Amino acid sequence: MIIEITSSGGFAGLAAAGIDKRFDPSSQPPELAQTYCTAFDPEQLGKIAAETEGFEGVGADMITYRIVVTGEDGEPRVFELREDQLSPEMLDLIDEM
Repeated sequence: MIIEITSSGGFAGLAAAGIDKRFDPSSQPPELAQTYCTAFDPEQLGKIAAETEGFEGVGADMITYRIVVTGEDGEPRVFELREDQLSPEMLDLIDEM
């Protein structure tokens, strides 16, 4: 699995400046790799997107994350999620990448 994350938005577009990450969980210790693979599982991200579809966040300057997960089959799955759609734990994982 390869996880790629870019972001846009934020206060005047500045909060997300420079966020462009490419991460291979298999390069991490097994327990940490499992944490990332579970959190960024395409089915899990799809559920998050579906559960919050149509919900408009309260802040005008929210960061939007474009998350591309490429699995063993080589097929990329793309998700566009606002920061208010992601849990604090997920945001922490993104920061740690």
